[in-house]
Amino acid sequence: MDDPELIRQAQRGDQVALARLLQQHYLPVKKYLVTITFDRNLAEDLTQETMIRAIERIGQFQGRAAFSTWLCSIATRQYLDWLRRQKRERRLTERAAEEGLHGRQEPAPEVQSVVAALQALPREVALCVVLKHYYGYTYEEIAEWMDIPVGTVKSRIFNAVRALRKGLEQDGA
Repeated sequence: MDDPELIRQAQRGDQVALARLLQQHYLPVKKYLVTITFDRNLAEDLTQETMIRAIERIGQFQGRAAFSTWLCSIATRQYLDWLRRQKRERRLTERAAEEGLHGRQEPAPEVQSVVAALQALPREVALCVVLKHYYGYTYEEIAEWMDIPVGTVKSRIFNAVRALRKGLEQDGA
């Protein structure tokens, strides 16, 4: 059976068709990832993550490009996400090491004010702000993790930052 027919069946909920489709494309996706990552183990992990995303989003495949191209775009995003996570982890490790070298110091009064202002916000709002501005996650990642629309994440962050600025200006005035 060819890809278009397997795709149609998979989109209608046929698990066997979906499994066959992904099996046919597993090795080419893995080879692609080995080529761009230079790491077989990482490529294997990312291939599995790619297949999971494909299973979750098979209904969104619209056929504008070949199925293999669609899978490679998912794989590429998985790899870029992995790179971003590695960069964040490296920064956190460096920051922790730096703090360890300088000893534990009391945070500056300005930092204490910001932390207090964040704690005054509703938890789900403060979480959005911290994930975006401290950890550097994207709106889309935050929306997915919190299971809310991207627009809600943006709105929460915008309103929270505005409230924080207003509150901090009043404290400083």
